[in-house]
Amino acid sequence: MNKWEYRRRVRHNKMSDDIDKRNRHRCAAAMAVCVLANIAFTICCAQPTASAYAQSADDVAHEVAQEACRTSMQWPLDHAQVIGEYDAPAKQWLPGHRGLDLRARPQDAIIAPADGVVAFSGKVAGKSVVTLRHGAETGSLTSTFEPAVTTRPVGAVIAKGERFARVEGGSEHCADGCLHWGLKSGGRDYADPSGRVRPMRVELKPL
Repeated sequence: MNKWEYRRRVRHNKMSDDIDKRNRHRCAAAMAVCVLANIAFTICCAQPTASAYAQSADDVAHEVAQEACRTSMQWPLDHAQVIGEYDAPAKQWLPGHRGLDLRARPQDAIIAPADGVVAFSGKVAGKSVVTLRHGAETGSLTSTFEPAVTTRPVGAVIAKGERFARVEGGSEHCADGCLHWGLKSGGRDYADPSGRVRPMRVELKPL
């Protein structure tokens, strides 16, 4: 091999090496671009998804809050004070205290704890009783007030917060004057009214 052929081969090999290096650099650059593009795509896609989840959580929280507002009840007397707590009997036929006794004076206005319809107004065992049947938004609850009278006829629609009756007559629940508020769930099972209203001060009578 003469020196000219040797030089030609050296130049050829060097050119081949340069081409290989350039190709490797291009491949590496292309891979880097692909990786960056995938990362950018993932971030762009993840942000709306996270935002969507956050929005969904906010919507659910708002709906729950709205539902809580719709299903809550209010006290049937202004400045209500509990003087007799709810005491559920072990069995429906056993003795117990199926409601709350609220301190009241004769002629105090009775406030509808939730929207409802007057289901009964009259005497039960010599006591004046008014019953208000609430809608499905409360779980089909029924409120019973004693002693109570109303001028509203049976079937009258009563709005939550409306003063629809008054305290009048005697009650076996307390001697000092009170309003007994009973609450039934589904028309049969008794429920604790205090669990349906906002927290308040409790004042119990001494034994």
